[in-house]
Amino acid sequence: MAAELSTAAARCPTSFPVQPPTDPAQVRAEADRLSALGESCQDRADYFAYQGLLLLSLKRPQQAALALEKALLLNPDLAGTQLDYAQALGEMGERDSAISLVGEVARRPDIPLPLQEWLADQLGVWEGNNWLVDWSMEVLAGAESNLNSAPGIQFLTLTLPGGSVPVHLADSDRVAGGAVRTTLLGSAARAVGSGLVLFSGEISTRNSPAASDTNQSIVSANAAYFHPLLDGQIGVRTGQTRLSIGGEPSYTSTGLGLIYQLPLQFAPTGCTTNLGYGFENRDFPRATFQAGRYAGPRAWLYCRSDLWEVNVLLQDGDERARDTDRLGGDQRRSDITLGLSRKLGANTLSLWAQRGRDTDQLGYSPLLGGQARSVDRLAARVSYEHFLADQWSLVGYLEKTLQKSNIELFRMQNEALYFGVRFRGK
Repeated sequence: MAAELSTAAARCPTSFPVQPPTDPAQVRAEADRLSALGESCQDRADYFAYQGLLLLSLKRPQQAALALEKALLLNPDLAGTQLDYAQALGEMGERDSAISLVGEVARRPDIPLPLQEWLADQLGVWEGNNWLVDWSMEVLAGAESNLNSAPGIQFLTLTLPGGSVPVHLADSDRVAGGAVRTTLLGSAARAVGSGLVLFSGEISTRNSPAASDTNQSIVSANAAYFHPLLDGQIGVRTGQTRLSIGGEPSYTSTGLGLIYQLPLQFAPTGCTTNLGYGFENRDFPRATFQAGRYAGPRAWLYCRSDLWEVNVLLQDGDERARDTDRLGGDQRRSDITLGLSRKLGANTLSLWAQRGRDTDQLGYSPLLGGQARSVDRLAARVSYEHFLADQWSLVGYLEKTLQKSNIELFRMQNEALYFGVRFRGK
């Protein structure tokens, strides 16, 4: 009796849905259900076509390509499955094969005109005739405990020829209050031959009605080119970032970097690994003697599944002082950044954390004890995005920043809480 029930449970259905479910949990459940039908449905093209579509939805292009290839071997005339197979090939980096396959489908006489026009656009993207554009904008309102990043101390001890003198720091220097944050992000990519050109940028502002001298704006722009090399990709990237505080320019960074993305077989399943080396000029218009030149290696790890995304960035290098009178002289800098996000249905819960350490090679100032300065930066953010409709979502985050140092003047902490809306463009 048990054997008969097992056979019935594994019997291949008479038909399969045309489209997969929209809920990620249901998609995973469907994929699990279909994996148990492999033996009984091994001669059914619609089974492998549907299985491939589910795996594409789960961001598993390699597994999807295998299933879709089996479907086309059983029935080569499935136009929709050919397009799904082309998508899987494109996501695996086999762009030439994807272009060829889409071209074949576009020439079929039974393809409706609107679909032919869409296929022509898609071919233009893959062949490099069109741009892939992605952008988003968010507006958030909230409050911070330390808008101007003032030191978290009341007294500072100065070392003078006549002895140590405690100096009182006014409480008003530490400004707490409400603020509005706006962020505009954008990127544009286009294939050029076998390579890829990528432009990206960000404009971010924080404005506080009660403390306009703490207002900030950040503008950054980047350009990169990537080209296949030894089963991986090599790239060069340049960019600039400008920070203004209180309407006055405060910091400018101009950099150039070399990047190599390792072949997929050298990375964990579902991950990409990048190694690089960066050069950067750092300028401070309000304190030009603090300018420096940074250089050092970097490493990135990015992993993605149907539920999780993981980002890890490591960098370590030296910043050479451009002015021999710079306080602290040359500096050693190291950072580690971790990003985690988890899909909860259509919503996303994210954690971002960063640890950085700067160490001066020379004593910072005789007035502050003459010791070499070390600064530890700790920052963490928990955010939640709730999907509303179309491209709109609600966003909220809680962030804490803590800066420790062996010199009291550079100790700081801040807490921030923001809520608002985000719009993702198409």
